[in-house]
Order: sequence, then C-alpha cells, then structure tokens
Amino acid sequence: MKQLEKFIIPESEDKSRLDRCLRRHLGEINQSLLEKSLRNKYILLNGKKAKSSDKIEKDQVITYEASLFLKRKKVISTISNKKKFFYLNLYKKTLLKENINWIVLNKPNQIAVQGGTGQKKNIDELLKSISNDNQFKLVHRLDKDTSGILVIAKNLKTAKNFNDYFKNKRIIKLYLAIVSPPPLKNQQYIASKIEKSSFLNVRKMKTSNNSGKFAKTYMKTLVKNSKYAIVLLNPITGRTHQLRVHMNYIGCSIIGDKKYKLNKNFQDNENFLKLHSYILKFPKEKFIKAPLPEHFINFIKENKLDIDLEKIEKDFEKEFKYE
Repeated sequence: MKQLEKFIIPESEDKSRLDRCLRRHLGEINQSLLEKSLRNKYILLNGKKAKSSDKIEKDQVITYEASLFLKRKKVISTISNKKKFFYLNLYKKTLLKENINWIVLNKPNQIAVQGGTGQKKNIDELLKSISNDNQFKLVHRLDKDTSGILVIAKNLKTAKNFNDYFKNKRIIKLYLAIVSPPPLKNQQYIASKIEKSSFLNVRKMKTSNNSGKFAKTYMKTLVKNSKYAIVLLNPITGRTHQLRVHMNYIGCSIIGDKKYKLNKNFQDNENFLKLHSYILKFPKEKFIKAPLPEHFINFIKENKLDIDLEKIEKDFEKEFKYE
C-alpha cells in the first residue's frame, strides 16, 4: 500500500494555484505526471478531485502519495560558480527597473524562462543565482526565442497581485515585430481559436474553427516597405505562441520564426526571432520600455524601415490607457 500524506495549506498560499503550491512545499514533479496524478485522484484537495490550475484556500487539506514528489532534489543547487558568474553579469546587463516588490528584466533572445531538458541557460537559474531565499516568482512568460520585458515578483503577495492584474486585464503589453509580407490592413483585430497541434508530436499551436481556446490580438502597422513591415502587437488574450500563430493566420510570418514559418520559399536566414516585448504598463507604474536588441535595430537599418520610436512611444501612451 502506498504511503499517503497530508498537507494543510498555509495562509501564505491562499488564492495560489494548486500546482504552484505543490511544487513550493512538497517538491519537484513533472507536469505531465502531476496532471495524471490529479486525474487519477492520487492527489486530492479536501478529499475531492482537483485541477492543477484550481485556486486554493488556506486551511484546505491536500492528500497525496509521498512517492510522487522528489523532495531532496528540490533543495539541492546544481548551479556552478561559473554559471552563477554568468547569471550575475546577465542580470546586471538586463535589469531595467526594480523596487522592493518586483524586478523588470529585458530578456535576450534564445534564453528560456524556465529550465528543462536542453535548456542550458534560463531565467529560473538566474533568479536562484541572485536570490538567497528563493522567493522570486515569475508572474508571466516569454517564449525562449522572444526578447523583451519580463516581470519577476520578489514575494508571494506581489506575485498574487500581478496574477490579479493579468486576470482583470490591468496589464498592457505591447510588442514590436518585423513581418513579411506587410499586412494588407494597416490596423485590425485578429481573432481565432488556438489549440495544440498533434502533428508528429511537435509542440506547436494552430488555429482551429471548432476546438481550442479563444485568442484575440490587436495589430497595427507602424512602418512598411514593399517587403517588410514593423507592426505593433497587443495580445488581448494570453495563449501559447499567440502572436506568432496569429501573424501566420493573416499570412504575415514574423522574421526569424523557424517554427511557424508560413512561406517555405521565402529565404529567411535570420538567427533571431524579430519579436520583442517592448512596452509594459501595470497599475501605479509608468510605461516601462525595453530597448530593442542589436540584431533587431540592425535589421531595421539594413532594410530601410525608417521608424521614429520616440514618436511611437508617445502615441502608445495616448492610445493605450486603462485608468
């Protein structure tokens, strides 16, 4: 008979997601194993079946099989001194703004947010390298290939506040992308359902007429020539790979996007995805801007996409308001 244990949810985890609470207190567990364990009732919340995304409350009881969680592996640091030195330098280079509750970084391309198989450099390890108490929490995600603004909470209360901001659409996120060919419409809302693609077991998303989750993106062309356009993208929903999928949906692939490249005949030799989380606004804070990476600026210059970023930033502040 497998050993069952109980965990009483503390006040500090009130209104947290179940899966995040489990990892913080019980130990590491693979996401697919976690989902399977919840479906099979190996993990119960107040004696009932639950979902990983369920919001929990203090004093609720989690019953679980102890063997599911790797407790020891959670506390062992495997970050070498050489890596820590790399991360500390990266932190100094990418730090945009911080206060006692949060940090804003300008994440480079090709650095994953979370660690995992094949992810040699990631923000998770960076946070462990700069924090002694491991209290820093990611409040949103960027694709590995996407650069730009990434917000990290320094404590659980701030993380919960940001979760509420996102849920109540009080966060404004504006991206810049270079696409080809230029969109037919200079301004439009792109809406579709997005679901996982099962083709060849490759982790990709696709638009769907019937199933999937509803996704909506606002797009505005800022400057264009005969071949390329710089577009503003405002994701109104937050689906996986939403901006890349939606630009393909209207026939305009983002330059450097090898995963969702639409036109196989178009010679795209760019090593870096031209998608950048450029400006972010949240309550009680002014617009925060992440300068464009060098490869993005060079592409603009080489292809004569003359753009007045200062004027555009002022226009953003007038156009996007919520309070």
